[in-house]
Amino acid sequence: PWAPAHDRTPVVQAPVGLTFVTYENPPGIHTADERVRAFKTGPQADWFNHVNVNAHDHGGHFIPWENPDAWVSDLRRTFHGRRP
Repeated sequence: PWAPAHDRTPVVQAPVGLTFVTYENPPGIHTADERVRAFKTGPQADWFNHVNVNAHDHGGHFIPWENPDAWVSDLRRTFHGRRP
């Protein structure tokens, strides 16, 4: 199995933005708020330096095409103020 090459936390130290869509929720998750909460309280959350976690009720696997305004808004929020 994969193992990180360092012992720092979070494992993924680069800023991470995550956009979930409720169309692809895991079993037992029904709303956007539940999806975000499930991620933030789940075991994967500590692996990432998440700066923006959001979920949308509209859209699916192709969210940039299905819900472009929400997707662009998430991108802007993730990268706002992060310049080299």
